[in-house]
This record gives sequence, C-alpha cells and structure tokens, in this order.
Amino acid sequence: MLLVITAFSSAASASPPIHVFAVDQYHKQVQAGEDSSFEWVIFNNETSPYIILLDVVPSINTDVNEQFNAQYITLEPGASAPVVLSVSTHLSMATTNITFSVSFIITKMSDPNRTETVQEKANLMVISSISERIGQNKIFGIWDNFLPSPLNTNEGAFVASVAGWLFIGLFFAYVVDPFVHLFTKKTETELDDILLKISRMPIVAFIISYGIVNSLEILALNRDLVTQIDFGYKVIVIILVVWVVHRIYHNVVIFYAREYSKKTNTEIDDVLVPLMEKIGLVVIPLLGLIAIFNLFGYDVTALLAGVGFLGIVVGFAAQSTLANFFAGIQLLADRPFKIGDLLLLDNGDMCEVKHIGMRATELYNPDTNELVIIPNNEIANKKIINMMEPDRKLKLMVKIDAAYGSPVEKVMSILKETAFNHPNVLKGREVEPVVRFADFGESSLTFKTFIWIDDVNNRYKVPSDFRMEIERRFRAEGIEIPFPQQVVHFIDETEKQETGKK
Repeated sequence: MLLVITAFSSAASASPPIHVFAVDQYHKQVQAGEDSSFEWVIFNNETSPYIILLDVVPSINTDVNEQFNAQYITLEPGASAPVVLSVSTHLSMATTNITFSVSFIITKMSDPNRTETVQEKANLMVISSISERIGQNKIFGIWDNFLPSPLNTNEGAFVASVAGWLFIGLFFAYVVDPFVHLFTKKTETELDDILLKISRMPIVAFIISYGIVNSLEILALNRDLVTQIDFGYKVIVIILVVWVVHRIYHNVVIFYAREYSKKTNTEIDDVLVPLMEKIGLVVIPLLGLIAIFNLFGYDVTALLAGVGFLGIVVGFAAQSTLANFFAGIQLLADRPFKIGDLLLLDNGDMCEVKHIGMRATELYNPDTNELVIIPNNEIANKKIINMMEPDRKLKLMVKIDAAYGSPVEKVMSILKETAFNHPNVLKGREVEPVVRFADFGESSLTFKTFIWIDDVNNRYKVPSDFRMEIERRFRAEGIEIPFPQQVVHFIDETEKQETGKK
C-alpha cells in the first residue's frame, strides 16, 4: 500500500513531503477510568530527511491526559514511523464527547524555513461510570420524593431509600431465606442446605451495601467523593465474593471430597484432600488480591511474571523436596505397598508401613522399636521388597549340621518329620516341606530344610521352634551336632626316614 501511494504521490506535484496514513479507528468509546489510543503511520516520500513535531489540542478542557509516544520524529528518505496518541480518562468524569486535533508539523532539515502542517482528527466518547441522576430528589432514584417536610429534600429521599434497602435485606434474611429452607429440608441431599447457609449473610450484606451506595446518587455529592465510595464498594464486593467462594470450596468441595475418600481403599485421596484444602486457602485469597490490584489499576501481568520467576527460583532451591513430593504422588498412585505392609529394605531391616506422606514415608522397625522416616524419592529409587505380596505366606530355609558318621537318612527323616509337626508350617502339594543334603562341610554334614510358614510375622518364631525341636530329637537319637574342629596327625621323623629307605 505504501509503494502504490508513493507512486501516485510522486506523480502529484502538490503532494506533501510527509504522508500520514490512518491505521486505526478514530471514533472510539470508553468507560470513564479506562485508557484508549489512536495510531497513525507517517512516511517520508522525499529524498531529504524531515523532522516532524507532534501536537494535540482537545476540543474541551476536561479530566483527560493525552500523550504521544514521542515529542518529535526524524525521518530519513523512504523511512516510516508509527505515531501513537495515548489518552487516559479519570474515573469521576461525566459523560463527555472529546475531539482531538492532531497536528503533524513537518520541517525539512536542510531548509528549516520550509514548514508544512498536516491536520488529523480523533474522537473519543467517554461514558461516565457514575449515574447521571446524581443529585436528583428521587426515592430509589426512580420515584419523585412525595414525603412531607422535612423529608421532602434530597437528604430525606436518601434516608427513605436506605431504609427501603435495609427492609429488603432483612426481608430476605427473615422471610425469603426461611421460606426457601422449608423446601431444601425436604430434599435428600445436604448440598442445597449448605449453599443456602453460606450465601445468606453475604447476600444480605450485598443488598444493604448496594442500596447505600446506590442511594448516594440522590445526594448532591462531589463526583470524586462518589467515585471513591464506589471504589470502596467494589473492594467490599470482591471480599464478599472471595469469602463465599472460599466457604463453598471448604464446606462443599472439600467436604464431599473427604466423604468420598472415606469410601475408597486408596491412600492418595486421603493425602490429596488436605493438600487441596491448603492450596485453596492460598489460591482463592490470592485471586481476590489480584482482582483488587487490578481495580487499583496496577498491572497484574508483571506481578504474575514475578511470581512465576519466584516459583522457578523456589523450584530449583527445593528440588529435592519437589522430587519427594512427586515420588509420593507416584507411590500413592501405583500403590506398591500400603499402610500395615511389611517392607524388606535393602539394608536387611524389615519394617511396617505406618504413614505415606507427600514428602516422606514413616516405617516402624519392630526389631529395634524405632520409627524410620525415609524420603519418598529414596524409596522410589531403591529396591524395596513387600513381604505382604502376593500374600502373607513366606518360604524359609533352615540350615542344620550333623556330625560326620551320622546316618543321613535318619537325619533327613527327623528334619522332615519335625517340619510337618509344627502348627505354623504349611502342608500341601505346592508348599510341602523339603529337606536336602546340601554339602560336606569342614566339620559336619550340612542339611537344608525348606518350609512355608503361614504368616510373615512368624518368620522368627518358626525357625526358633524348629531348631529347638531338632536339638531335642538329635540328643534323643544320639546324633551329634558338631562344632568347628580340626584333626592333626603327628608323624615321627625317624620312622618317616626308615620308611623312605625301604
């Protein structure tokens, strides 16, 4: 478009050296307190550089601030530049129609006496945020004041309007709310009763505060004062909304989440529900605070960016904590073990699971009567044996030694018979006790007995009972349980030499 216009402009002898192109709408409408902008593009169609001074004159003197993106612009031949006129309005402004006369004063840098001016127009309609009925002697701002003296003034209409709004609020609290409660009591769910209880007082407070602020329009107050009161009212509304949302989140969402978690067998919801409650306690007020900052005119984008950057820094600083947190989520979701299970750790300790938290897991070591706290990330990255899965049965191996010269068949028979007679040893085709002649030891014959016990908690009791019974049976049968020993033979050196001669 610039090339086409340039071609036509160069053919016209009377064309200005600087072209001003409209790239925006120049009839806009905003609410009082909002900002607006108008934009043009200027293009140097000459072979000489130019300097352009910018000037703007509003049609009326009012509470607006207008400003260009630059006081002047220098353009080289064939160059272009944007011109932006930013207009900010005041919150207390009345409805006003403003026309801005924008002047582009063009001066040739090689010939300062050569100056031309290009005029542009921009129109802005500002809609007041305050009712135009301010100062009218009307009850509720609608009906003419029919009250007798001395209430026939603006102040009397204000008092009557506030009294009416108070009556409406109390009528809702003591008539409408109990009437609606009669129907909610007949429903099967408690949700409607909870919502009605939560919303009762905020609705009454909203009705009364709205009525008082709305009735202020009757009084002939300063517009700035009315604006400040309206601003405070909006802050109160935000606080009421935040309070209602928090109560609904706590009394409805968290309540039903807890009820649901009681009916499930998983532990993840038992941990996530308190976490959700804490997150809501922070996030909901934070959103309300952001809304208030936005109401004050602060740029919440920069605030959120700062919070995001802070989150990254905290994430790096708490990297191990976050790793434990996500590992806890993984443990609760995959459920490799649950509360009450016995875990065999890589160091040989067997501990009972007492609590699975978001950062660490608490284990109880019954052998030492110690509470062991292990970070979730460590549990997730190490070999952990769940002794309760696939069931509570446990296969054990008990080693028994007998002296050399003992009858092997007799020893194996005693071992198998003793295993069968123990009440906690399982019997059956797949869990039959098995005895094996394992090895010729340095001082004894080694036998291994493989037995299945009914419960992992008997892992110490059954081998102890088995060994005691074996010791009794061996003693009764005359079978010796040896201790480590060595046999040493002494040879006479003289006898050894004579034997060698022969």
